[in-house]
Amino acid sequence: MAVALLRITRGYSLFGIVVPVVGIVLALVQGRMGEIWITVSMVLTAAAGVLLALWIYPLQREALAEPDDGARLRRLSMLAGIYNLLWAVVVVMMIVRPGADG
Repeated sequence: MAVALLRITRGYSLFGIVVPVVGIVLALVQGRMGEIWITVSMVLTAAAGVLLALWIYPLQREALAEPDDGARLRRLSMLAGIYNLLWAVVVVMMIVRPGADG
């Protein structure tokens, strides 16, 4: 099961690269790159990507390689929650578009 979750995380990382690229292209095509909600969404997406690449994925690999007393899994759970919260905020911003021009 843990190996499957590691593969899912790897898939999320690929998806996490494609989504911002498509979003930037769409924002450029629509002429919306200067809107604040686009900038904030890009910053939050980048923060989620850094969190995934630098902390979550390595901790998952470590947890598979060397089981511990559960401390690493608790930290992983917290980081995964923060990651999910960042993406949820980005999704809400894409729907609400605070500060959008029209």
